[in-house]
Amino acid sequence: MKKAFVVLIFSISFAVGCSNETGKLGPVLHQETIGDLAYEIKLSKNLFGMNDEIEVITTVTNRGKEALTYVSGSSSCPNHAIVNVVHQESNTILSAKQGEACTLDLGKSKLEPGQKVEDKSIFISKYHSKSGLEPALSGTYDVKVSLPPEDIESTEDYQSKQINARPSTKTQIILSDNH
Repeated sequence: MKKAFVVLIFSISFAVGCSNETGKLGPVLHQETIGDLAYEIKLSKNLFGMNDEIEVITTVTNRGKEALTYVSGSSSCPNHAIVNVVHQESNTILSAKQGEACTLDLGKSKLEPGQKVEDKSIFISKYHSKSGLEPALSGTYDVKVSLPPEDIESTEDYQSKQINARPSTKTQIILSDNH
């Protein structure tokens, strides 16, 4: 009986270990509802090499009964989610891939009840430091996503202050120099 139990436990451990290993190399789909906001984060994989671009597709759905106003970037480059890819140990944030030049105005949008918005963000394995763009550190990164705040105001010392910041969700990826 003890032998059968040990074999059963070993078989379950092996099966769980194999399914976890398979999941590590596949695409990522993270879904979470926080309050009235349903978030979805999609990545093609969760293990990236230093030369890979990291494409993050986000979806935010308003499950509440009230419309939500939010800062949606500039009129020429609107965005419907704040996405940051943050190294867990150093807190450095990966740089977004530079695309077209955007205007400096701030646009506002409304997310009506039941409405869904989707964005695609692309990141490179570099971060901004005081001396410029530096190669990213290998390791585990949090992919953090939130609906932008209702508004942004400037303080007396020229800092930005978010008005009605929204809750965020996150998933994880690994950036490896051995990939």
